Amino acid sequence: GSTAAMLASVLRENGYKTGLFTSPHLTDLRERITVNGRKISKSSVVAFINKHRENLSKRKISFFELIAAMAFEQFMRSRVDIAVIETGLGGRLDATNVLDPILTIITEISRDHLEILGSSIKNIAGEKAGIIKEGVTHLTGILPEDASRIIENKCKELNAPLIRLTSNDFNINERKLTLDFETGGYSYSSLKSPLIGTHQLKNMALVLKAGAILNRFGIKLDRNLIEKGIKRTIWRGRFQILKRKNKPLYIFDVAHNVSGTKAFVESFQHRFPGKKTILICGIVKRKEHRLIFDELSQIAQNYYLVPVNSRRSTNLDELTRKVNWRKIEMKRFSSLERAQKSVSRTATTDDIITVIGSHYLVGEFFRKYKIK
Repeated sequence: GSTAAMLASVLRENGYKTGLFTSPHLTDLRERITVNGRKISKSSVVAFINKHRENLSKRKISFFELIAAMAFEQFMRSRVDIAVIETGLGGRLDATNVLDPILTIITEISRDHLEILGSSIKNIAGEKAGIIKEGVTHLTGILPEDASRIIENKCKELNAPLIRLTSNDFNINERKLTLDFETGGYSYSSLKSPLIGTHQLKNMALVLKAGAILNRFGIKLDRNLIEKGIKRTIWRGRFQILKRKNKPLYIFDVAHNVSGTKAFVESFQHRFPGKKTILICGIVKRKEHRLIFDELSQIAQNYYLVPVNSRRSTNLDELTRKVNWRKIEMKRFSSLERAQKSVSRTATTDDIITVIGSHYLVGEFFRKYKIK
């Protein structure tokens, strides 16, 4: 999602009418479908449903398939110059895989959605590789070795040119969290990501590499406008910091798997060295809960566990049994609202409160407390 948002912002800044399709949303399903940064209108959503109501009622299609179809029709009607499409789950059987793209990108491969994609990195890579198309250039981020081999074999099978981002392509200044990168005849020095974290610098490097490829395809991108587009990227719920006068500092993050949590913890430790945070956590079922909390324990002052607004919400009794930490206090609440009230009563202005886990949780917080 972060990579897609940055790439779309770069294309917009260079004067291309750009569609962006992402998932899931935080507070409004219309966030998933934007044209030049503007959400699809409510009237367009209603018009699409009314137009296709009869067909939709006959077919057993998923919510994601419906929204993907809505996005594609919106982009067609809006006559976008280019669309950046984030896949849903996997790739091979994904609704977005009906498209005939000019470039495909796999940003990373980690253990998530194991019940659908398979329990090993090889299985997950095989599903992700489903987006690779005959003769279409494929770009990858830095992948585990097992995954990289799967992707390479698929590209050879389909005669798809493979371009890899490698750690030799860029230099990250960990102290200042900046990126030095050279690609496509452009040199970037001390480029800072608008999104916090070392992993976001790697995403930014991938966007720069994608920009060089698109330049070769005739989609001309100006170096200064590329930088401007990256700086103007807005992507809510990714290490989003809220600081108000005489209030504790809040951080919101939708990290919901082990790799995302690890990236969050590293970012937190870099931004707030030596500090701990009060964690308001809400997670869905079928995640590697123990491993997620292993990561969070490095920065946890205490835990406030809450259910998320979904039938997939994890049972808190079960979650506590799985992850209970002897030295870190763990409280359970029947709702986010009750947890927030409890935190508000006890937290000081020096405290850092992190709302982390499911998109459902962060989205609910944003809606309830009107966070922009």
